[in-house]
Amino acid sequence: MIYDFIIIRGLDGGLRLKEPGRGRARAVLPAGRAARRLRRSRRQVYRLMAGGGLSPARKILGEWLIDESAVAALERRPLARAPLPRRLQALFPEYLLQDLNAGRDKTLVLSRVLENGTAKDAAWARRRYGRAAVAEFLREDGARLLSPRSLRLWSLRYGAAPKPLADWRRGYAVA
Repeated sequence: MIYDFIIIRGLDGGLRLKEPGRGRARAVLPAGRAARRLRRSRRQVYRLMAGGGLSPARKILGEWLIDESAVAALERRPLARAPLPRRLQALFPEYLLQDLNAGRDKTLVLSRVLENGTAKDAAWARRRYGRAAVAEFLREDGARLLSPRSLRLWSLRYGAAPKPLADWRRGYAVA
């Protein structure tokens, strides 16, 4: 097997990636360590990588290595404040509306708006997140977070067939 890179562990425990043809070795972080440093979940880090917010350096033995400089830049950048409209306060009685962020809390917001919101609220959600993001929410999390009636309605509206729930989540045993 021929390798075109070298991983170096420093005295401080940090990892460096050396690739031939490139100058010096660059500092990298495993995805799990990057998630801890950014105070986000591993899944959020993968979404950032897919969306271009983080640049993965290399995948080694199933683990993504991410440029430490990209993690540091993201760490310095403040979270964009994305407040919710005041009319949605009734959908979130247990939260202070100013503590919710439309970007960070997308799954919570979509589940409440699609389950109990008005047509005006649903139109706001479609404008805010886009048709594709709402359809993806319905496919991935809709069966888990929406009632069967709401799920059918919004799945027909957005043309998104939800993933079926596992048998144990439906509340009956498989024969």
